[in-house]
Amino acid sequence: MASPLAGRLAVVTGGSSGIGLATAKALARAGARVVLVARSEARLAAAAAELARIGGPAPMALACDVADPEAVLAMARTVERDAGTPDILVNNAGIGHWAPVVDLPLERIRAVLAVNFFGAVHCTKAVLPAMLTRGRGTLVFVSSGFGALPFPYTAAYCASKHALNGFAGSLRAEVEPHGLRVLLVLPGGTRTAFFEANAYPEEVLSRYLFQRAVPPERVGAAIVRALIRGRRRLVVGRLNDLGLRLTGALPGIQAAFLARVGRRLRRRSGPTPGQDTA
Repeated sequence: MASPLAGRLAVVTGGSSGIGLATAKALARAGARVVLVARSEARLAAAAAELARIGGPAPMALACDVADPEAVLAMARTVERDAGTPDILVNNAGIGHWAPVVDLPLERIRAVLAVNFFGAVHCTKAVLPAMLTRGRGTLVFVSSGFGALPFPYTAAYCASKHALNGFAGSLRAEVEPHGLRVLLVLPGGTRTAFFEANAYPEEVLSRYLFQRAVPPERVGAAIVRALIRGRRRLVVGRLNDLGLRLTGALPGIQAAFLARVGRRLRRRSGPTPGQDTA
C-alpha cells in the first residue's frame, strides 16, 4: 500500500543536519519529494547525497538563510518553478544561546529571534498563499519544551519558541477552515550538535529536567507519523509530555521549580557581573 505522503512535496528548513535531516530522511522513506534548505552549501550537498541513497525522487537542495526574507522569497519561487507548490513545510531551522540575561548580547537575542521565529514566519508567508489557493497543505513548526517552560539561562531561545507557539496556534485557527493543517512539535532533548554549537551544557537536561536525549531519527519518524495522522501537536517522549502538562497546569509549582534551578545554575556559573561576593 502506498504511503499517504507518496509524491507529496516537502520543504524542510535546517535540513542539512539534526532533526531537519532526520525528518527529511523519514519523509523520503515515506515517498515524499524533499527539498532541503539550509545555509551551508557543502552540508546541503552531503545531506542530499544521504537522501539520494534512500532511493525515490531525487532531493532538491537550496542554500538559503531563513532570516533573510528576500532570500526566502527567492527560494520559494525556485521551489514553485522547479517542483510545484509544497504540500508540507517543516520550519525547523533554529539556533540558541546559553547565558544569563545580564551577559546575553542584544545582537545574539536578535539573531535567535531572526532565525527561530522570523525565519519560520518568512517561510510560512512565502508558501501560504499558494497553499490557500489550492486548499491543502501542512505547516510544521519544530518548537521546543522551552516554548512552554521559561527555563533560566536560555531567555532568547525561550522567547523565540514562545513566540513560535503563539504564531502557530493563531495560524491554525485561521487556516484550518480552508483545508490546511498546522502541526506544532515539541521534541525535548535530542542528540544533535545543537548543544555544543550554541554553548548549552547538555547535562542540564538530564540533571534538571530528567530527560535522556533521544536520537534525531526518533524525532523525524515521529513527525512523519504525526503528519500522516493529521495531528495538531506532537510532544516526543511521554515523560516530556507529562512534565509539560503538569508544569503548565500548576504555575506556582513551575515558578518555584524554575527559581530553584536558577539558584543552582547561578552557584555553578559563579557570581554575575556587579554582584558583591564579600
